[in-house]
Amino acid sequence: MGRFEAVKQVFLAYLKAELIRSHGLVIGILSLSVWLSLFIAPLLLFRPPGVPPERISGLALTAVMIFIAYSVATWDWAWELRWLMFHGVLEHVIVSGNSIFLLYAGVIPASLLWYGISVGTSALLLTVFLGPPAISVADPVTLLIAVLTMVVVLLAYAMLLGATTIGVGSAGPVLELVGFILPIATGGLVPLSYMPKPLQTLALATPFSYPAELIRYSLGVSNTVLPLWETEVIGVAYSVTFLLAAYALFKVQLKRLLKEGIRTVSMW
Repeated sequence: MGRFEAVKQVFLAYLKAELIRSHGLVIGILSLSVWLSLFIAPLLLFRPPGVPPERISGLALTAVMIFIAYSVATWDWAWELRWLMFHGVLEHVIVSGNSIFLLYAGVIPASLLWYGISVGTSALLLTVFLGPPAISVADPVTLLIAVLTMVVVLLAYAMLLGATTIGVGSAGPVLELVGFILPIATGGLVPLSYMPKPLQTLALATPFSYPAELIRYSLGVSNTVLPLWETEVIGVAYSVTFLLAAYALFKVQLKRLLKEGIRTVSMW
């Protein structure tokens, strides 16, 4: 089987198993709708009178876009490696001589499909309850840089969680910090300009804040706390450095796995 055919089969298997046969698409949309409704409720109740609902809707949509992106990187990409280890598939991939990244070439398109459906559902709910999100492409070049840096950061983030899972069979403490705390506390849900100075300093010390800042700026939602060119330069440099470091750690743990065998995996 050629590589393209292998990627195609992985994509179709993932699409059928996760989104269709297990009713993952329906269950996912329903759970997203419930979660988003709980998220929207306080926005409706506590919206400042002078702030247009469309602006609140735009801020909420960008927050949801970033949050879902990290969710996809966590549960579709990083946790896919745990699933491969748990079900004994990883050994077959290694023995076959194929790269583990061949599997991800098939998984990622399905993840992007789910991401698009999720964002579309979120936009629809926000439009119904608050109003059309006040977003538009204000700076196409910056948007391109923002998307690329976000993808790089997500890949690095998934590799970091994956490397930890390979090394110790669990990504619990790392997942709690890197997955649930840092992306949210460093501008994942609200612009840095709305945060206290100490939290801004913490956020700018991580690679997670820069893509989020650039996405909001390019969509006309908020301005960056640093000059735009500085945010772009640091964001690109930081994301690439993060990816290289995560990839190096992943390769080290993969070599260790080949020497010592696959660990017993756990959820946390």
